[in-house]
Amino acid sequence: MGLDITVVMADWERLARIPAAGRLEALTDAVYPSFCCVPCEEAGLAVRGGWVWPRQSSWCAEYRFFGTSGSYGWHVHLANAWGDMRAAAAPGLRDALDRFLGGLVGDGPGGGAGTDPDDDPPPAGGFPDDPAPWRPRVLLLRAPDEVPELVRAWELAAPRLAELREPFDAEALGWAGRPDTFDDAVALMREWGEVVTRAGARGWGLIGLPY
Repeated sequence: MGLDITVVMADWERLARIPAAGRLEALTDAVYPSFCCVPCEEAGLAVRGGWVWPRQSSWCAEYRFFGTSGSYGWHVHLANAWGDMRAAAAPGLRDALDRFLGGLVGDGPGGGAGTDPDDDPPPAGGFPDDPAPWRPRVLLLRAPDEVPELVRAWELAAPRLAELREPFDAEALGWAGRPDTFDDAVALMREWGEVVTRAGARGWGLIGLPY
């Protein structure tokens, strides 16, 4: 069974005040509270996609992707598809998407090609200001000072995504996985664009929980 991903933006100053060993638990408790009243639970479940603000948690929010059903495999396949087609992209667009996708669902130029979603995720980089950096096994960890670069890359790439339709369709003929259409891929990239844009506007960091 493959991994899921829960993307959360969080106030780094608030998160850094929590002892390192308790941060994942605090994030999990905020996003998936163990108990609540029925109206609160129903309100949370009613949000099918977009940002969800957990009950009594003003310091973090969860982003629910519209078309992925929580499967991390979708995001890995997007990175793999980009790795297959990036040579056909114009240099400016290629550089922007290398930085954007490489910072979110990949591990450098070409995205995350070769990453198996069933493998254990590698240790994340940690909090730069911590004396002993927090290194949980999460799928994404971007400090607030790393997010603006992702926003800039997205702003450069977003108006030019239509340029990828032809190379995507050509590569997709021999590529098994999802998102398996150009429109699926663009929709997922636009959702990541919303993730980095909102986090950047708040000056918050990003975490991808592996469940």
